[in-house]
Amino acid sequence: RIVTGDPTITWSANVHPQLNEAAQVVLPLLLLRAFAHGSVALTGTEAISNGVASFKRPEAKNAATTLIYMAVLLATLFVGISLLAFAYGKAPIDGGETLLSQIARASLGDGPLYAFFQVATTGILLLAANTGFNGGPQLARILASDGYLPRQVGQRSGRLAFGSGIVLIAILAAALLVATEAVVTDLVPAYAIGVFIGFTISQTGMVVHWRNQRGPGWRGRALLNGIGAAVTLVVLVIIAARSEEHTSELQSH
Repeated sequence: RIVTGDPTITWSANVHPQLNEAAQVVLPLLLLRAFAHGSVALTGTEAISNGVASFKRPEAKNAATTLIYMAVLLATLFVGISLLAFAYGKAPIDGGETLLSQIARASLGDGPLYAFFQVATTGILLLAANTGFNGGPQLARILASDGYLPRQVGQRSGRLAFGSGIVLIAILAAALLVATEAVVTDLVPAYAIGVFIGFTISQTGMVVHWRNQRGPGWRGRALLNGIGAAVTLVVLVIIAARSEEHTSELQSH
């Protein structure tokens, strides 16, 4: 519809905002926030690294190939959704209709295709929620093998799954849902903060690992992980600050 020049589409590019001095000062902060939110959109890909042992041989190569496919798909979806939102002039509505739903409604109308899109989106979200129950027990197994969690967490059940780890995550997830009253605007920042705490710790741990090993090329690897630790820490601070700001706004209302 965009290529054929659909008259219902009004490109947001027709509006040319003039940046005053105050806006130019705020712009870097807005870019940092956009970068942080974009980084949150990338979360989930780390499940590949947690589950390398579950791939067929050669495990590392197959996991890397899968990660490339995921990156391409994610980039296509992210850019495509951003392009459509820009073309239709849609924006997120706090507490209202989601941006994806707005775009689908504008593209497909209110008929069966829109209903199918909503069902498909629900299915993707269910799979996304299931990622934690796949990757989490794998990570818990590693921690248990190093003695940081009870060894029962790292043992497979009769169904060849890490049953204890799954039950542990389910209990914690249920407690979080009760604590936040299942409010999405509270759950997403909590999720993002938890994820990027883990990212920052793991990247910092890899820097320590390379320094202790001091094998061939360890400085380059340590530098790469050090940059990763710094970037994820910046994202963590921005998300935490934004979450605190949002909480203060709700309390003031």
